[in-house]
Amino acid sequence: VLQTPQCPCLVMQSTAFPLPSTAHFAPVECCFKYAQKRIRHPQSFYVTSKDCPKPAVVMVAANGDEICVDPKKDWVDKTIKRLQKKN
Repeated sequence: VLQTPQCPCLVMQSTAFPLPSTAHFAPVECCFKYAQKRIRHPQSFYVTSKDCPKPAVVMVAANGDEICVDPKKDWVDKTIKRLQKKN
């Protein structure tokens, strides 16, 4: 899923997992930039794979946009806790 240039992107990349006789390529969603502003009214979130070069949380907005945010920001932690309580 690619978003507009001014917005942080969620990008599919292939990661090779060596198998005995062949290599299997699995798509992995990774973030390469973080949103600079707080995300209003996120509906859900998920954490990107540990295979990604940059750790990130992806906030899913009401309109379905997936926006990369820095997991080290205080507001991200608070938003995650609020969303977990909601479920």
